[in-house]
Amino acid sequence: MDNSQNTKLIQRSVGVQVYDQIWERIVNGELKPGEKISDLRLSEDLGVSRTPVREALYLLTQDGIVKSVNNHGFYVATFSNKDVTEIYDIRTVLEVLALRLALPNLTNREIELTQKAMDEVGQLMQTGDETFSEKFLVVDRQFHQLLTLAAGNSRLATMMASLRGQIGVFQVYGIHSRPLIKLSFEHHQAIISALKQRDMEQATQAMERHIQEVKAHVLEGFTNS
Repeated sequence: MDNSQNTKLIQRSVGVQVYDQIWERIVNGELKPGEKISDLRLSEDLGVSRTPVREALYLLTQDGIVKSVNNHGFYVATFSNKDVTEIYDIRTVLEVLALRLALPNLTNREIELTQKAMDEVGQLMQTGDETFSEKFLVVDRQFHQLLTLAAGNSRLATMMASLRGQIGVFQVYGIHSRPLIKLSFEHHQAIISALKQRDMEQATQAMERHIQEVKAHVLEGFTNS
């Protein structure tokens, strides 16, 4: 590999890291919906050149998290009720497909480890531990990533990653409430139970119910925001 190729790989790696940091700022509310994003200020804050920052912003634009306006720069995307409905309806189809493709490839050990992680969240909930929400979100992300990986479909994985990026931004609106997390916990237990029984139809029905009921809560959060 020549030096020019190596430089491109290094720049791409930095661009991906910058993507993650900008996404985190949007999710944490440091960058507000509709706010203009200064690539110069970000490059100074993150200690990198403007090239990887702009690369990251274009990637965020492709994922629908940032919008590019001709001759006006980049802005944090805003989402409407229609956007939420479309995103979750697409997610329903993709998650069900991922589960159908994944189940034949999942090992009993993988399902057992997933159940163990979910049980640990349940114990935190029962004892009133304040960290249960954060712990659930981690386990939730790992579970859905496991299904996507086990599905073995790279294009599906790419589409799922893009949707997760957009869904993560909904946290700006405060929709990850504790009642919603508790409901999602119950949904996950039902999905995992069906996976352990290798019951494809029960598992897919539980997954569809999970995504659609989460959508309803998210839409309610948007209406009340």
